[in-house]
Amino acid sequence: MTDSPKLEPLAHSPDRAAQRLGISVRAVYAHISTGELRSFKDGKRRLIPDAELQRFVTRKMAQAVAA
Repeated sequence: MTDSPKLEPLAHSPDRAAQRLGISVRAVYAHISTGELRSFKDGKRRLIPDAELQRFVTRKMAQAVAA
């Protein structure tokens, strides 16, 4: 029997996004409210695309280098 590869979700809840970024859930919501972190709603759930988390980290790294 072969093990199938584990699929990573394409979008994350704010809780999971906070874990992936290593920041608090409150900070995730603050970044969403300022537009620094883009998200969308699916029904009642707020989701943040994985690609957006990558862009967020890339922007933060660029800001750190520029400072």
